[in-house]
Amino acid sequence: MIRVVVFDFDGTLFDTREDIADAVNYARRYFGLPSLSVEQVTPMVGYGVSTLTERAFADSEVNLETALAAVMEYYAGHPGDKARLYEGVRETLPLIDAVRTIVSNKPEALVRAMLADHDLADVFDFVAGGDTFSTRKPDALAVRFLQARYNVATHEILVVGDHAPDIEMAKQTGCHSVFCRYGFFREDRVGADFQIDRFADLVRVIRSLNR
Repeated sequence: MIRVVVFDFDGTLFDTREDIADAVNYARRYFGLPSLSVEQVTPMVGYGVSTLTERAFADSEVNLETALAAVMEYYAGHPGDKARLYEGVRETLPLIDAVRTIVSNKPEALVRAMLADHDLADVFDFVAGGDTFSTRKPDALAVRFLQARYNVATHEILVVGDHAPDIEMAKQTGCHSVFCRYGFFREDRVGADFQIDRFADLVRVIRSLNR
């Protein structure tokens, strides 16, 4: 039985590409650099805001700590101005008969702010961001924490995400995994156990695993 489901955030529950690009471009403009398109920024996402900033400023000599501070300054006031839930997320989450958790590489405060803005804070039993633990995905620390917290085996955990760090984390620990093809990255390059094109398809996957 699947007893705990671990959701990624960006690209899995929410489409946040425009907000991420806006934060990057606010910082770039502050330092007199040209803006980047959403299409340019999206491949930089997934390993935390520090890595995002490093990639977004790779064409400059701007101090990365200063650039990161500018990105976070924008994010603090605009955690998800343009974000939207993917189709079926709100309706499907209550149908998932397991503990619902989030493990994101996005800063925890931003994740919680967006959940509150969309009246989803009570849907998840546990929320972790990229600054919650000492390491980020694909490191397995978050999964080990959830194992202990809920007293479950790894085969009772299902990881759902749209990017390599999610699936790599699942594989390292022996968790089941689902790759969301509707998300930011479209193509699973790691090899998840299942792939879905709509969030609502997750219910079918869980039922299959439970059988």
